[in-house]
Amino acid sequence: MKNFISIEDYFSSCIDKGQSFWHLWTPENHQVIFTSEDDFKVGMNLTAICAFLHPEIKILAFELMSNHMHITIVGAEDSVRLYFNSFKKYLKRWFEHQKNYVDLSGFNCNLRRLNSPTEVRDVISYTNRNGFLVNPDTTPFSYRWGANLFFFNPEAKKRYHENSVKMTLRQRREMVHGHAADSIDSLMMLDGYVCPMCFCDIATAEKFYRNASNYLYGISRNIEASKKIAEECSEMIYYSDDELFRITCSLADAKSKNTPPGLLPGNAKIEIARILHNEYNADKKKIVRMLKLDMQILNSIFPDTR
Repeated sequence: MKNFISIEDYFSSCIDKGQSFWHLWTPENHQVIFTSEDDFKVGMNLTAICAFLHPEIKILAFELMSNHMHITIVGAEDSVRLYFNSFKKYLKRWFEHQKNYVDLSGFNCNLRRLNSPTEVRDVISYTNRNGFLVNPDTTPFSYRWGANLFFFNPEAKKRYHENSVKMTLRQRREMVHGHAADSIDSLMMLDGYVCPMCFCDIATAEKFYRNASNYLYGISRNIEASKKIAEECSEMIYYSDDELFRITCSLADAKSKNTPPGLLPGNAKIEIARILHNEYNADKKKIVRMLKLDMQILNSIFPDTR
């Protein structure tokens, strides 16, 4: 309780100073931008450099995917937009110097003001699980292209403090193809790119949660909050089997108390199948696993979908 009270006070003080909390995202339907590990490293480096070039903003969490990004960010709206415009400018410049003409004309940011600590907490969780959703070979504690792996992870933080090295002046100039980053001497690199620990306020972001267990709930079990945010972003969110099974059980329980999904009558299964498919983006193979429903029945209901 004490922790949440301090976060309420921090949230209010930022608002009083003319700063706001924002969810920044770019369109999920954009063409692929980061096609290789080297591209992702450039994206991480420019995310960091632009954060230092715009000290009036504060990043709490962020994640880069192959064709879009999410950031939980604090600042005045104009400052947040200037930050993103700088990132886009230097990213465009990088690709042009590489003779890689990626079309970034549609790579624009959307902003939604976050009006409570609960909304901030939910967006941090959504941000930190986004890479895991698009890459099932990772977890929110192993996906590399964001701040996520450092949340409530003392071993990762220790590794940063013991193994990071300063980004050189030459490296900074190569990133921006100019001198804009010459004065930034506190960029710390780990594994070949700037580590989020040196430019994200992870300590503050963690305070939006009661403890590590509360954070784990936010990234793995708060399904309805993730669904709501995905709808606001017009994103096709995908769920793991465990998440989808919890949803299925909840829907089954609403139909018939204490009845496992696989034992529901056929009409109830079909109703739930429609909900899973239309509202939770479940493919037919997952629905078969969840409901023990015959694939031929699903093919007749959803003939033109996967």
